Amino acid sequence: MPVLFLLALPVLALAGEDDSSKSELQALRARLQNLQQEYRAAQESRKEAADGLRQSERAISESVRQLRQMEGERQSAQTSLRELRQSTKATEARIRGQQDNLGKALRAAYQRGQGDALKLLLNGADPNQSVRDLHYLAYLSRAQLALIESLRTDLMRLDSLHQAAAEKTQKLTQIQQARRNEQKKLLADKHDRQQVLDQLSDQIRQQRREIATLKRDEQRLTELVERLARLVVRPAKSNAKPGKPQTGTATESSGGRPLAVNTRTPEPFRTDKPFSRLKGLLNLPVQGELMNRFGAPREDGGVSWKGLFIRAANGAGVKAIAAGQVVFSDWLRGFGNLIIVDHGEGYMSLYSNNESLYKQVGEAVQPGDAIAAVGNSGGQAEAGLYFEMRHQSRPFNPLSWVR
Repeated sequence: MPVLFLLALPVLALAGEDDSSKSELQALRARLQNLQQEYRAAQESRKEAADGLRQSERAISESVRQLRQMEGERQSAQTSLRELRQSTKATEARIRGQQDNLGKALRAAYQRGQGDALKLLLNGADPNQSVRDLHYLAYLSRAQLALIESLRTDLMRLDSLHQAAAEKTQKLTQIQQARRNEQKKLLADKHDRQQVLDQLSDQIRQQRREIATLKRDEQRLTELVERLARLVVRPAKSNAKPGKPQTGTATESSGGRPLAVNTRTPEPFRTDKPFSRLKGLLNLPVQGELMNRFGAPREDGGVSWKGLFIRAANGAGVKAIAAGQVVFSDWLRGFGNLIIVDHGEGYMSLYSNNESLYKQVGEAVQPGDAIAAVGNSGGQAEAGLYFEMRHQSRPFNPLSWVR
């Protein structure tokens, strides 16, 4: 007993560690959600023109996320239904074969007549031959019983498959109806947003060009990242530094002409390397046109670019650049629908102006995971992704980390 108790100790310890990890994750998620709610409340205290878009853009984001989730459920249900139907066909074919074999066996038994075993014993034939014939009859009887039992089992399985298929069909119908309802809601939300945008577009454009507004937006984002960094404190595994933010004389491209075109996006990969050792191995999160240089002054002057604006098709998938955990997923003034991923060692990636946010606070992401859809939320004039990378809350040039 003492030996068994000692052997059980490591298992109990591991179970305790798992429970502790889950508890820590739940506590972290709760703190992140509280922070998200605090920022929602803080934004209510001061109004800006783009705030009129907040409710409809949040609703659009949630509707698109729900539709995407329902589409996944629909595809999964359809796959299950196809598999059930294939299993049903295979089972029905097997039953037909079993019924045919059983019918042949019963006809053969009927033709032989009843009392075969007794006739063999009393017909005065060679005793050795009689014994062999009795064994053969016993074998046939067992085979018939096995065939009957197999047939009974397959009939029960067929009934179960029919029931499962009916339930899956009903679920599929419910999902499709829910999708239709959600699509109607999405159209209504988009209509509401367009009405607000039509009314406030001039004010929004003017405020987005005001240096004071831009500085407030930048400071708001920096404070948010700093608070997130304190919440998700993780020990650094490397002393690697991203380098000082670049400054330059190049300005935002004039006339809407792109400075470069990105065609590569993150793909799934597994690595044990910490994020600091992925420099030069990453890809930008979306295909599109790069419209500015990091560190260059914005066209209105007074504020420099802290990230990259990648002009892209509305609804295009935004992918996580590396593994991490979502630490913010909500609407933020100046950035619209914003998602922030913590990669450890003080590194974070920020994806804003999205139409929809697919991932929620606390969710783990892997490289290449779709985390959002491109949009122009927050009063952005054109569809695209504003992307930043930060280390210990300080922005650095993403292009120095991509291939």
